Amino acid sequence: MKRRLAAMLATALTAGTLLAGCSGEQDKKEAGSYTTQAYQDGTMLALSQGKGLDGRFRKEMHQAFAREQIKLTDEKFTEDNSGNTSYQYLINSQPAQNITLHVFSSKPERVSRIANWYGGLQVSETSGARTEIYNKDNTSLVYTSMGKEKGKYSKKVKSLFTGLLEHLGTYEH
Repeated sequence: MKRRLAAMLATALTAGTLLAGCSGEQDKKEAGSYTTQAYQDGTMLALSQGKGLDGRFRKEMHQAFAREQIKLTDEKFTEDNSGNTSYQYLINSQPAQNITLHVFSSKPERVSRIANWYGGLQVSETSGARTEIYNKDNTSLVYTSMGKEKGKYSKKVKSLFTGLLEHLGTYEH
């Protein structure tokens, strides 16, 4: 009888502990809904689905490059505290060939940041690297190539970037 009562008490305590743990876990999940975690999760989901910030422009950029048999791979996304967003891609999975799309909160912010990061030239070249910058409004498209294949995609990138930026006003940022 004592064993049965002890077993029932142990079972009740274990069940109570488990329920309290679930409740605590639920509390953490619920608290996350009211913090920036929910916002960040929603933003990343929207970005991964091609919606939200710059989704239409990025989708068109991928399509334009694909039509030229250039695949944009290994996407990376960053956003700063001022709302400036950057997306970086490798061209055909080649680390020495990359594209960066910068979307700034304003045109003056773009002018300031691009000059600070890349200097004042549209094209800059060293013995090991070449950087080409194309700007419009609050957006910059940057092609960077390095090593033996420096500038490998320059002509195609220039044509694609120019075409994309001409249509920039039709996209929501």
